[in-house]
Amino acid sequence: MSDITNTIVQLNKYDPAKYNVLVPVTTMQVASNLQRITVSEVQLDTRQDRENKGPSKDIYFERSSSKFAITKVGGMKLASAANISIVSTEPGRTEGCQRCIEMARATGKPRVCGTCEHVHDVAVTVTIRVPEPAGGFRLLQATKEIDCTLEASGMKDGASGQQYKRFLPHRTAMAESKAFMRAIRAALGLAGTYELAELKKPFVVARIVPNLDAPEIKDAVAANYLQSMGMLFEMPAHQPRPSLPASAQPPESVPEYEDEQPGQLPWDEAPEEPGWEPEPEGIFCADCHKTIEETQARNGSIWSPEDIAGYSERRFGRPLCTACQEKAKGAQRK
Repeated sequence: MSDITNTIVQLNKYDPAKYNVLVPVTTMQVASNLQRITVSEVQLDTRQDRENKGPSKDIYFERSSSKFAITKVGGMKLASAANISIVSTEPGRTEGCQRCIEMARATGKPRVCGTCEHVHDVAVTVTIRVPEPAGGFRLLQATKEIDCTLEASGMKDGASGQQYKRFLPHRTAMAESKAFMRAIRAALGLAGTYELAELKKPFVVARIVPNLDAPEIKDAVAANYLQSMGMLFEMPAHQPRPSLPASAQPPESVPEYEDEQPGQLPWDEAPEEPGWEPEPEGIFCADCHKTIEETQARNGSIWSPEDIAGYSERRFGRPLCTACQEKAKGAQRK
């Protein structure tokens, strides 16, 4: 009992004025001598200014709140210290698509996909595994949806400008980063934004790990080591290594909340140098090497770059933009 009391006193020594103490650091107790509490101090790189021109990739300035937020890179550092791992990252169905599906079921008339203003919307669900103080773990699940119409309305040049075109190829990665950070905030008790002075303080993360001084744990570690050596040198009669049992409880859903304003490019990766922009992504024409753009057909339907490239590959054997397709058709007629 004295060991447990000493452990709690040791954790409570961190002054909140000098450290960002994450829950449940001050209330963790080991259940037996097979466990012990280990404490990690994580120092984020705070070399970032209000124009996001600093070298730090751990934080970025969020204009909507006039404060700094932690990026996915910084969140991964905290997750690693807390032994939190990502279980899965899956794309989901957006609200716009769900409304179309429900309307089609009600009327029996499906809507043509590709002409909707929400055609570029994305939703991503991230599930993380969070260790429990008493042993085992629980699953947390968070979803982030990006409504591209709202993003375009908040941009100065609208849906036809260069800012929106730079945003589109990265919307799925942004949604994944935001969903991950929502889950990490719920697991560790992180705030959405911080003052720069707060981020300069180390984050204190505590977790329960096996006590290697206990004889039972020593035997288990030695057995695992011998099994690993047996697999390496093909020694006979080795038993399968024990694995962590699957959680019997379904993932806990993290409720949505406003953590950023639409219309701002929420780059979670801070610029490496002034004037940095993400590398262009998209489908390029095999002849003119320009990006294949979305095109409206004569009947009013919208052809996405993927549709244009797929049609071109089937007919001409290579991805071509609409202008180069017309040239290729003329060459075939000749």
